[in-house]
Amino acid sequence: MDQEKTPEQKEQLKTWAGQRDALLFEISGLKTTQEKLVKTNKELREANSDTISMINKSIGRIEELQKKEAELPLLISKEIASLKEEKSRLQAEVTALKSLLDILKSEKASIKEDVVFALNTFDIIRNETSSMDKITDNVVRISKDNIKTVNDLMSNLSKSIDEIIEVNRKNVFETNIVIDKVPKMIMEAQKHGLIKNRI
Repeated sequence: MDQEKTPEQKEQLKTWAGQRDALLFEISGLKTTQEKLVKTNKELREANSDTISMINKSIGRIEELQKKEAELPLLISKEIASLKEEKSRLQAEVTALKSLLDILKSEKASIKEDVVFALNTFDIIRNETSSMDKITDNVVRISKDNIKTVNDLMSNLSKSIDEIIEVNRKNVFETNIVIDKVPKMIMEAQKHGLIKNRI
């Protein structure tokens, strides 16, 4: 059959065979490229899916944050109202404490006067006791029972005066403690801004 073909035909067939081989080689390369493209496309599709998922999660998080952000002014408003209420309460307490301080100062002066009076009274009674001791010497000769009665009376009287003086001294001491502490409490409240410097 080859003998029937002309040299030109044989040459043409050879050329076609070369072109065919070149096309087959190109087709093989294109198939390899296609496989790579299919793989890359799959990877991109998966990456795209992950990206969309992340975007959706981010959108959801943003919505949650926006809701919390909308609630924040209300929470701050409630906190401010609570702090204002606490400040008003503390200011009222400080005002009451200042009034109490004025009363205690007045009472301190009164207690001091009572203590001075009690001490003076004690001195007078002690002097009188000394005089009565002299009289008692005469009474002893008259009646031992009367001596016992007088001694008991003087002992009880001295004890009562001592108790009065001790109570007054204790009151003065406790009043001084309160007077010392109240200004410190006022200064502490002013330092923290709970009250104004001038109330």
